[in-house]
Amino acid sequence: MRRVVIAGAAVGVVALGAGAVVATSGSSGAGAATTDGAAATATVTRRDLVLRDDVDGTLGYGEARSIVASAPGTVTHLPPEGKVVTRGRSLYEVNAKGVRLLYGTMPLWRRLAVGVEGGDVEQLERNLVELGHDPNGMNVDDVFDADTAAAVRSWQESLDLKETGVVEPGDAVFLPGPRRIGQLETSVGAQLQPGQAVLQVTGTTPVVEIDLDATKQELARVGAAVRVELPSGRIVRGRIASVGKVAEIATSPDGSQGTPTVAVVVRLAEPAKRDGLDGAPVIVSLERERAKNVLAVPVEAILALRGGGEAVELVRPNGERSLTAVETGTFADGYVEVSGKGIVEGATVVVAA
Repeated sequence: MRRVVIAGAAVGVVALGAGAVVATSGSSGAGAATTDGAAATATVTRRDLVLRDDVDGTLGYGEARSIVASAPGTVTHLPPEGKVVTRGRSLYEVNAKGVRLLYGTMPLWRRLAVGVEGGDVEQLERNLVELGHDPNGMNVDDVFDADTAAAVRSWQESLDLKETGVVEPGDAVFLPGPRRIGQLETSVGAQLQPGQAVLQVTGTTPVVEIDLDATKQELARVGAAVRVELPSGRIVRGRIASVGKVAEIATSPDGSQGTPTVAVVVRLAEPAKRDGLDGAPVIVSLERERAKNVLAVPVEAILALRGGGEAVELVRPNGERSLTAVETGTFADGYVEVSGKGIVEGATVVVAA
């Protein structure tokens, strides 16, 4: 308990729940000097004060996509879940032949050979160049010509495959960049048929997925900064990458419906230790309101006066202390916005122990 002097009268100061104190004299004035001993102090600073709502989220890698077989055969190898596959590497093997990952957005839906034209040809040529298979200085376009066939044969030679110069639908899968192996949907030794699911893939960047109560949708804005508390307790930064446009209602096994929710995806702005954390719960702090560039002091500096109003105890350069009435604004992160006579950036105030 600390004691201050207001208008010459001794005043008891009682700590409140949030660290504020209340002056209990019959006077509610502010501005009289105080002269008691040394006390803990803080500086009036300019800062943004942000009010946040905490919501539950789940760590993951974004939406999973199922990869299906394009040709019949026996599964001879499957990668471990969690492995990241890059351009030219094998996603899985059928009849001891790897199905290679190539980068692109158009599926490999047909046989590619000399004379074929289209966007899928251009995708193939770009990948062959990136993989270093361009023996004749191929012109990257949408025409599969002799130079394209030569590049395909070079690629096939590097994989110890028969050099046909032709790419079949079961030879590769076009996906938009490196993929992480998710759930396996078949097993080694299984007999595949075209269209049968083999495995799931996801993106490689950790994200947080939120089923946000639809009534809080206004808190989720694409590009907005958020804070994420990991299971370890560590706080990492992130930004909202996407917000669903349609609310969904989950149905429980007994047929009852839950609260409408909107799907929100947050991308982490810094690495998170991911070992064993897939599907782990996290807490996401969404910004609700922001007071920009305001003068603020720790909440513990605020005095509530019995007669009404609030004050802080200023410390003058000469060490003299005086109560000064203040108006308070936004409370956030242990600080409160203040304004009043003598409240300037850099001023010193007493804080409750």
